[in-house]
Amino acid sequence: MKLVSLLSLAALVCSGAVAQQQPGQSAGIAITAPALGTVWTAGKTEVVSWTVQDSTVSNIDSVELRNGGSTNLQLVGQVGSKIPISGGQWEWDIPVDTKTDASYVLVFTSSKGSTYSPYFTIMAAPPGAKANFTSHKTSSSASASGAEASSSEHSSASQDLTIQQTTMMLGIVASLVAVLFSI
Repeated sequence: MKLVSLLSLAALVCSGAVAQQQPGQSAGIAITAPALGTVWTAGKTEVVSWTVQDSTVSNIDSVELRNGGSTNLQLVGQVGSKIPISGGQWEWDIPVDTKTDASYVLVFTSSKGSTYSPYFTIMAAPPGAKANFTSHKTSSSASASGAEASSSEHSSASQDLTIQQTTMMLGIVASLVAVLFSI
């Protein structure tokens, strides 16, 4: 019975380990940062980056911060809009009042659909941190070659993400097996 309970728990944890891409088309980008396991701090500016998959998409219409399980992501708030995708990156001023959570994802939406980042963590701002006044600013420092990423580069990024996801899940399963044998 304990084995069944632990295996059920393992399946639940593994199913929620990575935000699932929703059915339909992507927003025309593949997110390269934040990567799975990234830890950012509220009140800081972080660089969100991507490779372009669909050159017919020129802007990300909106960026939402969500958190929770992969089948029930809850909207935390809209954090960006009208971001040109050609630059390959966007500087995000993480709101200082963002709470600590290890189950955040960014959802990028364009006229073609939505793209979900891997799960990442935001740590609460340290006491006394000053509030951000903007939620985003665009960056033009990325080279044009970033906008012309080949499908093989995207495939490599996807494979790297899959390896990270698999490694994390194996670690969870190994921990559960260790608990099982210690009982």
